[in-house]
Amino acid sequence: MKNIILLLIGLSLFFSKANAFTLSKDATISILTCSQGAELYSLFGHTAIRVQDPVSKIDEVFNYGTFDFNTPNFYMKYMKGLLPYYLTTTSFKQFINTYIRDNRTVYSQTLKLDSIQKQQVFGLLLENLKPENCSYLYNFLYDNCTTRARDIILKSIKDNVEWNIADVDYSFWDLLDECLRISPWSQWGIHTVLGQSGNQEATTFQYMFLPDHLMFGLNTAQLNNVRIAEETEVLYCASKQDNTTPWYLHPIFIFSLVCNSLILLFNKVKNILILNTVSFILFLTTGIIGCLIVFLGAFTAHPMTAPNWNILLANPFNLIASVFLFRKRIPNFIRVYLKIYMGILIFAIPTWFILQPAVPMLSIFIIILMIYVSMQRCKR
Repeated sequence: MKNIILLLIGLSLFFSKANAFTLSKDATISILTCSQGAELYSLFGHTAIRVQDPVSKIDEVFNYGTFDFNTPNFYMKYMKGLLPYYLTTTSFKQFINTYIRDNRTVYSQTLKLDSIQKQQVFGLLLENLKPENCSYLYNFLYDNCTTRARDIILKSIKDNVEWNIADVDYSFWDLLDECLRISPWSQWGIHTVLGQSGNQEATTFQYMFLPDHLMFGLNTAQLNNVRIAEETEVLYCASKQDNTTPWYLHPIFIFSLVCNSLILLFNKVKNILILNTVSFILFLTTGIIGCLIVFLGAFTAHPMTAPNWNILLANPFNLIASVFLFRKRIPNFIRVYLKIYMGILIFAIPTWFILQPAVPMLSIFIIILMIYVSMQRCKR
């Protein structure tokens, strides 16, 4: 309660100060672009809006990317895509210090706006900052911190901005993978739980849901043949760091090693207990992932969750089958299920190369292992 009261007091003081004057002719509006971080939540970078007026001694950063961990049912709302995000403000000094501490580069692009347009941006931000307007349902493709910053600019200019962005026929998955490549485990996991709709081609305007692409877009954007942004300035340059995953920790090595080792073990050691244990673990894990895929596809507001062809491998029915795989002899209906499941996976391998679904190539090793295990369990 103390923090909430202090926040309300701070907001009221800010509003009273902001409403007491118009921005001076020396005021500037800038788009801040923050580079990727090493953590999952920071892999896509960040965008914020800076309002600076030396005459009125304002230097505030408006941030559409904040949320409250104390939100009731936080994790359930997050999973269902119903977690409210908020527009908040912080001083530029506090903002930049956060990214210096995290060793993330911060870029700035000052917008070439006239006094009316600057005041319009400021007014829209203040309107959005009001308690009744400051929250929104975050959508990482269509409504996020970057698209909100882009749309504020367009609402303020009110003329047709010409975005001269090269169309390279990128799908949403192509765009996301640009950011995910530095974290192959996250890339595999996200590709597994999300779906086929990400393969649709994005428009060049939609490219700008990612911070880097908005920054590139602003470098090309023109109004009446005049650029709307100054040259990009580096406010903080992060020191070089190697975030690449070592080859021996890369999922392609781990999956191939585990797959080949287990198949070799099963061929050399005819131990039913080992086979049953591994079968139980594999079917239990894929069954749980399958339930997550069904939940995300049918009961959430997230984009790109359905259809998801990973469900052919991570089938929720595997959860039921796992219960019977510890038995010395499995029931006939489980044996029939394993044969059907095995047939689907065998058919899926050549189909993958033809249709190129949004199924991670790394999963081919899991598919091969599941086929082998199913075959061995059908024999017993």
